[in-house]
Amino acid sequence: MPHPSTLASANPANAPSAGFFANIGIVAGMRVLDVGCGNGDLSRLVARLAGPGGEVVAIDRSEEALAMARSVVSSLEEAPIRYRAVDLAAELPDLGRFDAIVGRRVLMYLPDAATVLARLAALTKPGAILAFQEHARADLPAGLGELELHRRLYGWVWDTVAAEGGDVELGLRLVDLMSATGLSIEVARSEAILLLPGEPSFLPTLARVMLPRLIERRVASAEEIESDTLAQRIEDERRSIGGTIVWDLAFLVSARASGGARAAS
Repeated sequence: MPHPSTLASANPANAPSAGFFANIGIVAGMRVLDVGCGNGDLSRLVARLAGPGGEVVAIDRSEEALAMARSVVSSLEEAPIRYRAVDLAAELPDLGRFDAIVGRRVLMYLPDAATVLARLAALTKPGAILAFQEHARADLPAGLGELELHRRLYGWVWDTVAAEGGDVELGLRLVDLMSATGLSIEVARSEAILLLPGEPSFLPTLARVMLPRLIERRVASAEEIESDTLAQRIEDERRSIGGTIVWDLAFLVSARASGGARAAS
């Protein structure tokens, strides 16, 4: 799946985030770290939870994504957000200590997610929350009939993630990874990403965003994708079978650092 900074918030893969991160225990006054913040969509969600008395530090290695995030004006009812350029694959700078650390589709893109998670856990206060939404390749998409074109696109996307060094199984190993870091798992669930009938498909946008990466990694050529007609062919295939399509799975896990539950200081 593409990094969150490359797609607008209309991406249905972001839909599980609101219900999940709103119920992991982030409350007013907390200091929250958003890792791999991308365009700041998740940063703003947790800023609303932390309120004006809290603080959000949002980090990403992409200056382009950070510029996009900074362009959105914050509400007075949200915690102030401080965006910083940080490469998670390197040693982390001194960011202070946090009541909560969150991330969406970030660990799956790291060459050593276990090491990064251990570094992040070292930034927590006792009893802090750590919560992540990650994804993994599955036998999808699925629907009421054959989805040849949808499945080809799904395969192209995941093949590209793998070719770039991404971990296409991270979502399935997320509980193991967090437990091995010494975290106490509190919530672990999965939620389907659905393409609903009667709503515009985001897949043509996904294909357009991924196209340069597909070609660079020689996963597929522009001729194979036929991008000029892709949107119409996707829509034709979807209409031909009808119903809802299960496109992807989000894995949602939250845990506590050692020290038990605590209130924000």
